[in-house]
Amino acid sequence: MRLLIVGGKLQGTEAAYLAGKAGWETVLVDRHAAPPAAGLADVHVITDITADEGRARSLVASCDAVLPACEDEATLAWLAERVPAWDVPLLFDLDAYRVTASKLASRSLFADLGVPRPGDWPECGLPVVVKPSTGSGSEGVTVARKEEELEAARTALSAAGHDVVVEGYVEGPSLSLEVLAWGGRTVPLQVTGLEFDAAYDCRRVIAPVGEAGAGGPAAAGPGGSCDWSHAVASCGLTDFDAVAVRLAEGLGLQGLMDVEVMVDGSTPKVLEIDARLPSQTPTAVYWSSGLNIVDLLARTVVSGSIPAIDRTARRACVYQHLRVEGGFARVIGEHVMGSAGRLSIVPGFFGADEALTDYRAGAASWVATLIGVAPTVDEALARLRAVVDEVTKAEDLDLLPEVECFDEGGPDR
Repeated sequence: MRLLIVGGKLQGTEAAYLAGKAGWETVLVDRHAAPPAAGLADVHVITDITADEGRARSLVASCDAVLPACEDEATLAWLAERVPAWDVPLLFDLDAYRVTASKLASRSLFADLGVPRPGDWPECGLPVVVKPSTGSGSEGVTVARKEEELEAARTALSAAGHDVVVEGYVEGPSLSLEVLAWGGRTVPLQVTGLEFDAAYDCRRVIAPVGEAGAGGPAAAGPGGSCDWSHAVASCGLTDFDAVAVRLAEGLGLQGLMDVEVMVDGSTPKVLEIDARLPSQTPTAVYWSSGLNIVDLLARTVVSGSIPAIDRTARRACVYQHLRVEGGFARVIGEHVMGSAGRLSIVPGFFGADEALTDYRAGAASWVATLIGVAPTVDEALARLRAVVDEVTKAEDLDLLPEVECFDEGGPDR
Protein backbone atom coordinates (compact mmCIF):
# COMPACT_ATOMS: atom_id res chain seq x y z
CA MET A 1 0.00 0.00 0.00
CA ARG A 2 1.21 3.48 -0.89
CA LEU A 3 -0.70 6.20 0.97
CA LEU A 4 -0.88 9.87 0.05
CA ILE A 5 -1.33 12.02 3.17
CA VAL A 6 -2.41 15.63 2.68
CA GLY A 7 -1.37 17.73 5.69
CA GLY A 8 1.62 17.28 7.96
CA LYS A 9 0.65 18.56 11.39
CA LEU A 10 -1.10 16.56 14.13
CA GLN A 11 -3.45 14.48 11.99
CA GLY A 12 -0.75 13.95 9.40
CA THR A 13 1.65 12.77 12.07
CA GLU A 14 -0.94 10.26 13.28
CA ALA A 15 -1.56 9.04 9.73
CA ALA A 16 2.13 8.67 8.85
CA TYR A 17 2.92 6.94 12.14
CA LEU A 18 0.17 4.33 11.85
CA ALA A 19 0.67 3.81 8.14
CA GLY A 20 4.30 3.11 8.92
CA LYS A 21 3.26 0.57 11.56
CA ALA A 22 1.15 -1.13 8.87
CA GLY A 23 4.25 -1.39 6.69
CA TRP A 24 3.03 1.05 4.04
CA GLU A 25 4.96 3.58 2.03
CA THR A 26 3.79 7.14 2.71
CA VAL A 27 3.87 10.26 0.58
CA LEU A 28 3.24 13.48 2.51
CA VAL A 29 2.04 16.62 0.77
CA ASP A 30 2.28 19.83 2.80
CA ARG A 31 2.83 23.49 1.99
CA HIS A 32 5.55 23.86 4.61
CA ALA A 33 9.16 22.73 4.42
CA ALA A 34 9.38 21.01 7.80
CA PRO A 35 6.01 20.01 9.30
CA PRO A 36 6.12 17.47 12.15
CA ALA A 37 5.00 14.54 9.97
CA ALA A 38 7.78 15.11 7.41
CA GLY A 39 10.21 13.10 9.52
CA LEU A 40 7.88 10.08 9.51
CA ALA A 41 6.96 10.00 5.81
CA ASP A 42 8.95 8.20 3.15
CA VAL A 43 8.48 11.05 0.68
CA HIS A 44 7.69 14.69 1.44
CA VAL A 45 6.40 16.90 -1.37
CA ILE A 46 6.35 20.61 -0.52
CA THR A 47 3.38 22.04 -2.37
CA ASP A 48 -0.21 23.19 -2.15
CA ILE A 49 -1.91 20.18 -3.71
CA THR A 50 -4.67 22.38 -5.14
CA ALA A 51 -2.26 24.70 -6.96
CA ASP A 52 -1.34 22.45 -9.90
CA GLU A 53 -4.00 19.96 -10.93
CA GLY A 54 -1.73 18.07 -13.31
CA ARG A 55 0.90 17.53 -10.64
CA ALA A 56 -1.76 16.62 -8.09
CA ARG A 57 -3.28 14.02 -10.39
CA SER A 58 0.14 12.49 -10.94
CA LEU A 59 0.75 12.29 -7.18
CA VAL A 60 -2.67 10.80 -6.54
CA ALA A 61 -2.33 8.26 -9.36
CA SER A 62 0.98 7.07 -7.90
CA CYS A 63 -0.73 6.05 -4.66
CA ASP A 64 -3.29 3.42 -3.66
CA ALA A 65 -5.37 5.72 -1.44
CA VAL A 66 -5.52 9.34 -0.25
CA LEU A 67 -6.02 10.37 3.36
CA PRO A 68 -6.79 14.06 4.00
CA ALA A 69 -5.14 15.14 7.27
CA CYS A 70 -5.99 18.82 7.38
CA GLU A 71 -8.98 21.00 8.21
CA ASP A 72 -8.86 23.47 5.33
CA GLU A 73 -12.37 23.37 3.87
CA ALA A 74 -11.31 24.40 0.37
CA THR A 75 -8.61 21.72 0.19
CA LEU A 76 -10.95 19.03 1.52
CA ALA A 77 -13.68 19.93 -1.00
CA TRP A 78 -11.12 19.99 -3.83
CA LEU A 79 -9.89 16.50 -2.90
CA ALA A 80 -13.41 15.13 -2.47
CA GLU A 81 -14.33 16.29 -5.97
CA ARG A 82 -11.24 15.06 -7.79
CA VAL A 83 -9.71 12.02 -6.07
CA PRO A 84 -12.69 9.66 -6.60
CA ALA A 85 -12.98 10.92 -10.19
CA TRP A 86 -9.36 9.82 -10.68
CA ASP A 87 -10.33 6.29 -9.51
CA VAL A 88 -8.33 6.42 -6.27
CA PRO A 89 -10.03 5.72 -2.91
CA LEU A 90 -10.46 8.78 -0.69
CA LEU A 91 -10.41 7.87 3.02
CA PHE A 92 -12.73 10.68 4.03
CA ASP A 93 -16.45 11.54 4.18
CA LEU A 94 -16.80 15.23 3.34
CA ASP A 95 -20.56 15.42 3.98
CA ALA A 96 -20.21 14.00 7.49
CA TYR A 97 -17.15 16.14 8.16
CA ARG A 98 -19.01 19.34 7.29
CA VAL A 99 -21.60 18.64 9.98
CA THR A 100 -19.04 17.68 12.63
CA ALA A 101 -16.74 20.62 11.79
CA SER A 102 -19.44 22.95 13.12
CA LYS A 103 -20.21 22.64 16.81
CA LEU A 104 -23.50 24.45 16.22
CA ALA A 105 -24.50 21.91 13.55
CA SER A 106 -23.27 19.07 15.75
CA ARG A 107 -25.36 20.22 18.70
CA SER A 108 -28.38 20.42 16.44
CA LEU A 109 -27.71 16.82 15.40
CA PHE A 110 -27.38 15.77 19.05
CA ALA A 111 -30.77 17.33 19.79
CA ASP A 112 -32.41 15.71 16.75
CA LEU A 113 -31.08 12.28 17.73
CA GLY A 114 -31.82 12.69 21.43
CA VAL A 115 -28.28 11.91 22.59
CA PRO A 116 -27.21 13.23 26.01
CA ARG A 117 -25.26 16.48 25.77
CA PRO A 118 -24.38 19.50 27.93
CA GLY A 119 -27.31 21.84 28.52
CA ASP A 120 -28.18 24.85 26.41
CA TRP A 121 -27.56 28.40 27.60
CA PRO A 122 -29.25 30.13 29.36
CA GLU A 123 -31.40 27.25 30.66
CA CYS A 124 -28.30 25.40 31.92
CA GLY A 125 -27.17 28.26 34.16
CA LEU A 126 -23.58 29.02 35.15
CA PRO A 127 -20.86 27.85 34.88
CA VAL A 128 -20.69 27.39 31.11
CA VAL A 129 -18.18 26.49 28.44
CA VAL A 130 -17.71 29.11 25.71
CA LYS A 131 -16.03 28.01 22.47
CA PRO A 132 -15.84 28.75 18.76
CA SER A 133 -18.16 26.72 16.55
CA THR A 134 -15.37 25.71 14.17
CA GLY A 135 -11.87 24.41 14.72
CA SER A 136 -10.53 21.55 16.78
CA GLY A 137 -8.36 21.55 19.85
CA SER A 138 -8.57 23.82 22.86
CA GLU A 139 -7.96 27.19 21.18
CA GLY A 140 -10.57 29.73 22.17
CA VAL A 141 -12.20 27.52 24.83
CA THR A 142 -13.13 29.25 28.09
CA VAL A 143 -14.95 28.19 31.24
CA ALA A 144 -17.07 31.11 32.46
CA ARG A 145 -18.31 31.07 36.03
CA LYS A 146 -19.67 34.62 36.10
CA GLU A 147 -21.85 36.64 33.73
CA GLU A 148 -19.04 39.10 33.02
CA GLU A 149 -16.66 36.23 32.12
CA LEU A 150 -19.27 34.82 29.75
CA GLU A 151 -19.79 38.14 28.01
CA ALA A 152 -16.05 38.76 27.73
CA ALA A 153 -15.49 35.34 26.17
CA ARG A 154 -18.37 35.76 23.73
CA THR A 155 -17.20 39.22 22.75
CA ALA A 156 -13.63 38.02 22.12
CA LEU A 157 -14.74 35.12 19.91
CA SER A 158 -17.21 37.25 17.98
CA ALA A 159 -14.56 39.90 17.40
CA ALA A 160 -12.32 37.19 15.95
CA GLY A 161 -15.05 36.26 13.47
CA HIS A 162 -16.29 33.09 15.18
CA ASP A 163 -19.82 31.84 15.69
CA VAL A 164 -20.05 31.19 19.41
CA VAL A 165 -21.23 28.07 21.24
CA VAL A 166 -22.26 28.39 24.89
CA GLU A 167 -23.16 25.18 26.68
CA GLY A 168 -23.42 23.85 30.20
CA TYR A 169 -20.23 23.07 32.05
CA VAL A 170 -19.97 19.34 32.77
CA GLU A 171 -17.72 17.85 35.42
CA GLY A 172 -16.29 14.38 35.16
CA PRO A 173 -13.82 12.20 33.31
CA SER A 174 -13.55 12.48 29.53
CA LEU A 175 -13.65 9.43 27.27
CA SER A 176 -13.11 9.08 23.53
CA LEU A 177 -14.22 6.45 21.03
CA GLU A 178 -13.59 5.98 17.31
CA VAL A 179 -16.20 4.26 15.15
CA LEU A 180 -16.01 2.88 11.62
CA ALA A 181 -19.13 2.97 9.45
CA TRP A 182 -19.80 1.68 5.96
CA GLY A 183 -22.88 0.60 4.06
CA GLY A 184 -25.18 0.95 7.06
CA ARG A 185 -22.93 -1.00 9.44
CA THR A 186 -21.18 0.77 12.33
CA VAL A 187 -18.46 -0.77 14.51
CA PRO A 188 -17.17 0.92 17.69
CA LEU A 189 -13.45 0.51 18.37
CA GLN A 190 -11.61 0.94 21.71
CA VAL A 191 -12.55 3.51 24.35
CA THR A 192 -9.72 5.69 25.67
CA GLY A 193 -9.49 8.13 28.58
CA LEU A 194 -8.33 11.72 28.17
CA GLU A 195 -6.54 14.03 30.59
CA PHE A 196 -6.23 17.77 30.00
CA ASP A 197 -3.80 20.51 30.93
CA ALA A 198 -4.76 23.89 32.34
CA ALA A 199 -5.62 25.17 28.85
CA TYR A 200 -8.06 22.25 28.26
CA ASP A 201 -5.65 20.67 25.80
CA CYS A 202 -5.26 16.88 25.93
CA ARG A 203 -1.92 16.01 27.51
CA ARG A 204 -2.41 12.30 28.19
CA VAL A 205 -4.36 9.40 26.69
CA ILE A 206 -4.97 6.20 28.66
CA ALA A 207 -6.05 2.82 27.30
CA PRO A 208 -7.87 0.72 28.30
CA VAL A 209 -10.42 2.33 30.60
CA GLY A 210 -12.20 -0.35 32.59
CA GLU A 211 -12.22 -2.92 29.82
CA ALA A 212 -11.66 -6.58 30.47
CA GLY A 213 -8.50 -8.06 29.05
CA ALA A 214 -4.77 -8.07 29.57
CA GLY A 215 -4.72 -4.39 30.42
CA GLY A 216 -7.00 -4.91 33.40
CA PRO A 217 -9.00 -2.13 35.02
CA ALA A 218 -7.70 1.38 34.71
CA ALA A 219 -6.83 3.27 37.84
CA ALA A 220 -6.65 6.90 38.91
CA GLY A 221 -4.40 9.24 37.01
CA PRO A 222 -1.46 11.06 38.57
CA GLY A 223 -2.55 12.75 41.75
CA GLY A 224 -5.66 10.56 41.89
CA SER A 225 -7.68 13.09 39.92
CA CYS A 226 -9.80 10.56 38.04
CA ASP A 227 -11.12 7.12 38.86
CA TRP A 228 -11.36 5.64 35.37
CA SER A 229 -12.87 2.37 36.57
CA HIS A 230 -15.67 4.17 38.37
CA ALA A 231 -16.31 6.40 35.35
CA VAL A 232 -16.67 3.45 33.01
CA ALA A 233 -18.66 1.35 35.45
CA SER A 234 -21.09 4.18 36.08
CA CYS A 235 -21.90 4.92 32.43
CA GLY A 236 -21.14 1.53 30.88
CA LEU A 237 -19.18 1.04 27.70
CA THR A 238 -22.29 -0.35 26.04
CA ASP A 239 -24.03 3.01 26.66
CA PHE A 240 -21.13 4.83 25.03
CA ASP A 241 -21.16 2.38 22.11
CA ALA A 242 -24.88 2.94 21.61
CA VAL A 243 -24.52 6.73 21.56
CA ALA A 244 -21.62 6.56 19.09
CA VAL A 245 -23.50 4.20 16.78
CA ARG A 246 -26.60 6.42 16.86
CA LEU A 247 -24.50 9.45 15.91
CA ALA A 248 -22.74 7.66 13.05
CA GLU A 249 -26.06 6.41 11.69
CA GLY A 250 -27.61 9.86 12.07
CA LEU A 251 -24.76 11.33 10.02
CA GLY A 252 -24.98 8.59 7.39
CA LEU A 253 -21.26 8.18 7.99
CA GLN A 254 -19.13 6.43 5.39
CA GLY A 255 -15.73 6.18 7.05
CA LEU A 256 -14.26 7.17 10.41
CA MET A 257 -15.51 9.36 13.25
CA ASP A 258 -14.49 9.93 16.84
CA VAL A 259 -16.84 10.82 19.68
CA GLU A 260 -15.83 12.52 22.92
CA VAL A 261 -17.99 12.40 26.02
CA MET A 262 -17.81 13.63 29.58
CA VAL A 263 -19.18 11.20 32.13
CA ASP A 264 -21.63 13.19 34.25
CA GLY A 265 -22.70 10.87 37.06
CA SER A 266 -23.90 7.85 35.10
CA THR A 267 -24.49 9.62 31.78
CA PRO A 268 -21.97 9.95 28.92
CA LYS A 269 -22.71 13.46 27.63
CA VAL A 270 -21.46 14.10 24.10
CA LEU A 271 -19.10 17.07 23.84
CA GLU A 272 -17.77 16.76 20.32
CA ILE A 273 -17.75 14.58 17.22
CA ASP A 274 -15.28 14.70 14.34
CA ALA A 275 -15.66 12.76 11.09
CA ARG A 276 -11.95 12.58 10.35
CA LEU A 277 -8.84 10.81 11.57
CA PRO A 278 -8.18 12.22 15.05
CA SER A 279 -4.77 12.58 16.60
CA GLN A 280 -3.46 10.90 19.78
CA THR A 281 -6.14 8.31 20.53
CA PRO A 282 -5.52 6.03 17.50
CA THR A 283 -1.90 5.49 18.58
CA ALA A 284 -2.98 4.62 22.13
CA VAL A 285 -5.55 2.22 20.68
CA TYR A 286 -2.85 0.64 18.50
CA TRP A 287 -0.49 0.01 21.40
CA SER A 288 -3.24 -1.25 23.71
CA SER A 289 -5.45 -3.39 21.45
CA GLY A 290 -3.35 -3.85 18.33
CA LEU A 291 -6.04 -2.19 16.18
CA ASN A 292 -4.49 0.04 13.53
CA ILE A 293 -7.24 2.55 12.74
CA VAL A 294 -5.58 3.86 9.56
CA ASP A 295 -5.25 0.32 8.24
CA LEU A 296 -8.84 -0.50 9.18
CA LEU A 297 -10.13 2.66 7.49
CA ALA A 298 -8.24 1.94 4.28
CA ARG A 299 -9.35 -1.69 4.16
CA THR A 300 -12.95 -0.62 4.75
CA VAL A 301 -13.00 1.96 1.95
CA VAL A 302 -11.01 -0.10 -0.55
CA SER A 303 -12.99 -3.33 -0.01
CA GLY A 304 -16.37 -1.70 0.62
CA SER A 305 -16.89 -3.54 3.91
CA ILE A 306 -15.64 -3.32 7.50
CA PRO A 307 -13.17 -6.11 8.34
CA ALA A 308 -13.51 -8.31 11.42
CA ILE A 309 -12.48 -6.34 14.50
CA ASP A 310 -11.50 -7.52 17.98
CA ARG A 311 -11.13 -4.51 20.26
CA THR A 312 -10.12 -6.45 23.37
CA ALA A 313 -7.28 -4.76 25.22
CA ARG A 314 -4.08 -6.80 25.22
CA ARG A 315 -2.11 -4.46 27.45
CA ALA A 316 -2.20 -0.95 28.84
CA CYS A 317 -0.82 2.13 27.11
CA VAL A 318 -0.21 5.63 28.43
CA TYR A 319 0.58 8.30 25.83
CA GLN A 320 1.62 11.80 26.88
CA HIS A 321 3.42 14.92 25.70
CA LEU A 322 6.51 16.53 27.20
CA ARG A 323 7.93 19.99 26.52
CA VAL A 324 11.47 21.04 27.46
CA GLU A 325 12.24 24.74 27.37
CA GLY A 326 14.38 27.18 29.32
CA GLY A 327 15.71 24.57 31.73
CA PHE A 328 12.26 23.22 32.62
CA ALA A 329 10.30 20.13 31.64
CA ARG A 330 6.52 19.81 31.79
CA VAL A 331 3.90 17.30 30.74
CA ILE A 332 1.58 19.44 28.65
CA GLY A 333 -1.15 19.43 26.00
CA GLU A 334 -0.78 18.26 22.43
CA HIS A 335 -0.57 21.74 20.90
CA VAL A 336 3.20 21.76 21.49
CA MET A 337 3.59 18.89 19.01
CA GLY A 338 1.88 20.84 16.23
CA SER A 339 4.62 23.46 16.26
CA ALA A 340 7.47 20.94 16.47
CA GLY A 341 10.05 20.44 13.77
CA ARG A 342 10.42 17.18 11.88
CA LEU A 343 9.65 14.38 14.29
CA SER A 344 11.54 11.12 14.52
CA ILE A 345 10.48 7.78 16.00
CA VAL A 346 12.92 6.84 18.77
CA PRO A 347 12.47 3.41 20.39
CA GLY A 348 13.64 3.27 24.00
CA PHE A 349 13.75 7.06 24.39
CA PHE A 350 14.96 7.58 27.99
CA GLY A 351 13.23 4.27 28.84
CA ALA A 352 9.94 4.81 26.98
CA ASP A 353 8.72 2.10 24.64
CA GLU A 354 8.82 4.68 21.89
CA ALA A 355 8.77 8.43 21.41
CA LEU A 356 7.97 10.87 18.64
CA THR A 357 10.35 13.77 19.16
CA ASP A 358 12.45 16.55 17.68
CA TYR A 359 15.01 16.06 20.49
CA ARG A 360 18.64 16.84 19.80
CA ALA A 361 21.33 16.31 22.40
CA GLY A 362 22.15 19.61 24.04
CA ALA A 363 19.17 21.47 22.54
CA ALA A 364 17.59 23.99 24.90
CA SER A 365 14.08 23.45 23.53
CA TRP A 366 12.40 20.29 22.26
CA VAL A 367 9.20 18.26 22.58
CA ALA A 368 8.31 14.59 22.70
CA THR A 369 5.30 12.33 22.70
CA LEU A 370 6.11 9.50 25.09
CA ILE A 371 4.54 6.05 24.80
CA GLY A 372 4.63 3.66 27.75
CA VAL A 373 3.23 0.13 27.68
CA ALA A 374 2.75 -2.32 30.55
CA PRO A 375 0.34 -5.05 31.76
CA THR A 376 -1.71 -2.48 33.72
CA VAL A 377 -2.40 1.24 33.48
CA ASP A 378 -0.79 1.85 36.88
CA GLU A 379 2.41 0.23 35.65
CA ALA A 380 2.33 2.17 32.38
CA LEU A 381 1.85 5.44 34.29
CA ALA A 382 4.73 4.55 36.59
CA ARG A 383 6.89 3.76 33.58
CA LEU A 384 6.34 7.17 32.03
CA ARG A 385 6.92 8.91 35.36
CA ALA A 386 10.29 7.15 35.43
CA VAL A 387 10.96 8.30 31.85
CA VAL A 388 10.27 11.92 32.77
CA ASP A 389 12.49 11.59 35.85
CA GLU A 390 15.28 10.20 33.67
CA VAL A 391 14.91 13.06 31.19
CA THR A 392 15.13 15.69 33.93
CA LYS A 393 18.22 14.07 35.45
CA ALA A 394 20.03 13.47 32.19
CA GLU A 395 19.28 16.95 30.83
CA ASP A 396 19.65 18.76 34.19
CA LEU A 397 16.10 20.11 34.12
CA ASP A 398 13.57 21.19 36.72
CA LEU A 399 10.22 19.41 36.43
CA LEU A 400 7.19 21.68 36.61
CA PRO A 401 4.07 20.20 38.23
CA GLU A 402 1.10 19.09 36.20
CA VAL A 403 -2.03 21.16 36.64
CA GLU A 404 -4.92 18.75 37.08
CA CYS A 405 -8.02 19.47 35.03
CA PHE A 406 -10.52 16.70 35.71
CA ASP A 407 -12.27 18.75 38.32
CA GLU A 408 -12.45 21.57 35.80
CA GLY A 409 -13.54 19.42 32.84
CA GLY A 410 -11.96 19.29 29.41
CA PRO A 411 -14.23 20.83 26.84
CA ASP A 412 -12.37 19.91 23.69
CA ARG A 413 -9.51 17.97 22.27
